[in-house]
Amino acid sequence: MSDSFPAFEAVALSVQDGIARLTLNRPESLNALNDAMFREIPVAVGCAADAGARALLITGAGRGFCSGADLVGRPLPADATPAQRERANRAGFERVITLVRAINEAPMPVVCAINGVAAGGGIGIALAGDVVLMASDARFVLTFVPRLGLVPDVGATWLMARMAGRARTMAASLLGDPVSAQDAERWGLVWRVFDTAQLEAEAMAVCRRLADGPQQAVVGTRRLVDAATEMPLSSHIVLERDVQCPLIGAPDWVEGVKAFREKRPPKFGSAS
Repeated sequence: MSDSFPAFEAVALSVQDGIARLTLNRPESLNALNDAMFREIPVAVGCAADAGARALLITGAGRGFCSGADLVGRPLPADATPAQRERANRAGFERVITLVRAINEAPMPVVCAINGVAAGGGIGIALAGDVVLMASDARFVLTFVPRLGLVPDVGATWLMARMAGRARTMAASLLGDPVSAQDAERWGLVWRVFDTAQLEAEAMAVCRRLADGPQQAVVGTRRLVDAATEMPLSSHIVLERDVQCPLIGAPDWVEGVKAFREKRPPKFGSAS
């Protein structure tokens, strides 16, 4: 189903049997984020949705997941006043916001398969998945503060602090020491770690299960989990009501009840 997609420069997209595969496709630079990749990831997510994908896999081509911003291909800024520089940077940062929202608000579950190093902004993409799997020899490296004099971006601090806590997030951000796959699993940054040779098959198996699942319930669960640490229980239970009530009696719920009564696996259809 890739024939109808735009001609991407920095990513690759395919959709088969309800599963979209979005590959960060600049292996010569360990899939460093350039202007094209920032533009194309949100477009690819939209194309996957338009193609009817019910699960989205994000991974990297070659031996890396994403090495962060492309510091080699990006020209150094021209002379400018601090005010001029900040205005230009604010305009450019809109692409970061668009990318983060595209993944976080994807209308299907997102699986990230971290096949190699995820550094800098690549960590924000890696941790944005609803289910995150990591190769045993992969690692995270937050290079912003100690190497570049910048704060972490692409949502990395929001995601990591919620998952691993303040102490670990601060140390990883300020010191820039690599976080191994085993530590990432122990810290709660990823769901599971697999041998590199198994990662692809395991990620596709998860995508298959999610694609066959009830889509509205899956996306609604993401909404509830993401909101859980942002509001008190008294408010969260109201949100839970707002997400749950449209689902009770809907076609997927009816199918689930019938399957339960008939002692068979449910066969969920399109969300409606």
